[in-house]
Amino acid sequence: MSAIAATNENSLWIRSRGWDLTWISGSALLMVIPYASYYLGQALGFAPDVARNGVNMLIAFLIGGPHMYATHLRTTFDPEFRRRHPTILVAALLIPAGVIFFGYHYFVLLLTFFFFWASVHVLHQIVYLVDCYNGRQPKAPTLRSKVIDYAVVLTALYPEAMWRFTHNSFTVGKNLLYFPDFLKVGATTAWYELTPGNILWMLSGIVFTGALALYISKTYQEFRSGQGNIPKTVLISVTVIATFITPFFHELDVAFQGLNSWHSFQYLGLTWYINRLRYDRGERSKNLSSFARPGEWWRYYGFTVAMTVIAISLIAGLVFTRQYTGLSFDQCYYMIVLSFLLTHYYHDHIIFTEMPDFNPAPARSEGFALGVQS
Repeated sequence: MSAIAATNENSLWIRSRGWDLTWISGSALLMVIPYASYYLGQALGFAPDVARNGVNMLIAFLIGGPHMYATHLRTTFDPEFRRRHPTILVAALLIPAGVIFFGYHYFVLLLTFFFFWASVHVLHQIVYLVDCYNGRQPKAPTLRSKVIDYAVVLTALYPEAMWRFTHNSFTVGKNLLYFPDFLKVGATTAWYELTPGNILWMLSGIVFTGALALYISKTYQEFRSGQGNIPKTVLISVTVIATFITPFFHELDVAFQGLNSWHSFQYLGLTWYINRLRYDRGERSKNLSSFARPGEWWRYYGFTVAMTVIAISLIAGLVFTRQYTGLSFDQCYYMIVLSFLLTHYYHDHIIFTEMPDFNPAPARSEGFALGVQS
């Protein structure tokens, strides 16, 4: 089936039911792989910290790294995007410089900032996908409906996360993330005492519970009146479950790698599809067309993997020179990864404000290929 036919024949799905469930919602099943790999590594005799770092590197190589370099095929390498958003060139210098400075001198602050921005970024992508599904509806949803959707998506992650922060247990490997002391709960403080820390985690739970109740009620009414959006409902439901349970795991960076795996898989599929539609419409420049031609998805993924190999090589260089720099392994890893990752975040927060056109020109009808043929 051509990309055009898939888009035209499925009014609510971004491409098709099978494709969306594979690349957008059903790929949440990938979340189990990092934690399973972490325990498998320990079962094979590796120390917990070695298993943790091994999972980080494996996910970075196969999917986490490739997804952040795919961004540049829509931004840095696109002359039209550079013209409309010249700040990305300035950010390409300032963000890595900031990461290196803070990574060397204030590493815990850098990690804290990263985990906060990472959570915002992952949820922003879900909101973006929700808006894509809203755009497929014949009748646009009301402002109230959209606000409730956004609220339940944006709050599910934080009840347990706030508990971990306020109870001084939000650790990444051996690093305890920064949180103001006056918001922490003392070891002898009962959960019902109205201290600033207790109030904060209780408030985050109350806000999420209220948003969830409104979402369930609204969704029930929409389906009862025949206006329910199945693809959007599946995505939001999976998101709420996945983000709510993630902070409960003991090794938080491994758990968040699970969330990152899902997020990255979504991103790789969606970015390819949008680039492919632009290719169909003749909007891709000659230099970028080879990354979007039908049946040649391997060029697209191969480019992102090659960029990931370069980043891993830089990490290895820092690791092997630690005796001169005094950096920890975590510093070597995150200083390189976050230089590219936070730049990717900046680009995506621009991309996520611009809704893509899912209607290609009918004159082009080559087959669409990215793992799922139809």
